[in-house]
Amino acid sequence: MVSVIPMPTVAALPIIFDLDLPDLALTRGGVVRSHHARGWWWSRAGDTPESPQKNIPNVLLVHALTGNAQAGGPEGWWAPLLGPGRVIDPVHYRILCLNNLGSCYGSSGPGVAGFPTDKNIDLTSLDISRALLMALDKLGIDRVHLTAGGSLGGMVTLTLGALAPARFERLVPLATSVAASAWVVGWNHVARQILRLDPGYPHQVGRGLEIARQLAMLTYRAEPGLDARQPRSLQGKSTEVSYPVQSYLEHQGEKLRERFDAQAYELQLAAMDHHDLRLPLPGDTVPAISRIRASTLVVDVDTDQLFTPAQADALVQHLQQAGALVERITVRSIHGHDAFLMEWESLGPILTRALQLQAPQK
Repeated sequence: MVSVIPMPTVAALPIIFDLDLPDLALTRGGVVRSHHARGWWWSRAGDTPESPQKNIPNVLLVHALTGNAQAGGPEGWWAPLLGPGRVIDPVHYRILCLNNLGSCYGSSGPGVAGFPTDKNIDLTSLDISRALLMALDKLGIDRVHLTAGGSLGGMVTLTLGALAPARFERLVPLATSVAASAWVVGWNHVARQILRLDPGYPHQVGRGLEIARQLAMLTYRAEPGLDARQPRSLQGKSTEVSYPVQSYLEHQGEKLRERFDAQAYELQLAAMDHHDLRLPLPGDTVPAISRIRASTLVVDVDTDQLFTPAQADALVQHLQQAGALVERITVRSIHGHDAFLMEWESLGPILTRALQLQAPQK
């Protein structure tokens, strides 16, 4: 008699969950009390945050600056890549994403009880990473098959690999760098000054947040992509000319104003500014990047004006010097930095390759 082993079935819907975590002392001062995190979980039927099953490979996704934990599903920021029959299939992997510390989608952040209220409070990518490690501890997840994130999410992905080298087997930092360049910090500085010029700053920032977002959108995209999607055209003979890109930028600003908080925006900008894995971790003496042991697939975008191919070159060199197994893929795109949220036909094979990277020896 031949026995048939039933294949696991996917959970009907992803799960949103909340975790209560230990207090977190921040790197640059202040303590997050009543610390909690909101997460998103998609796995096999019966595998839940309350009762996780063993022997399911974990995929941890880290969202970008103004993202949230909902990586997949109808509103997910990586929806085309996640789901039954897709590149990362919850039948085969437990897919997990958590809202960044200091953001405004359910995790501890500005305006939430227990979060520091000092106006000079600051965040780093190290703080966000330590909060994620606390969440993994609470869930009982001690090994992660693949960790991926773009932009700020890529910075956090790399920082996780430096903080817990034995825990993370494969890393995919997309459109990011070993350290925030003066170019990146400069753009973030201008955005921050725009916020602070708003008459309602810091608690009722409206137009300032819209304009800061408009500025950011121009750095997230590239000229060829904007020309393709927002082509210049003149309608009628009116002297008050409206170009499509102007309407596009106004729309993007209004959308962020409706869904995000200016103080949280500043904290996420600060986390990006302070990112520098060329420096040692607190209490250590070697560059943080040299601690990474995970097999790493570095992904850059040829038209990215924030994190250029030269930045990817430097990241690859640092990882190779650390002894990590490193591969590099450049995405060809007209869209610039945001290609890691748009170029699905390129990203699918990239993640397939990443899932198959040789794991580092224990």
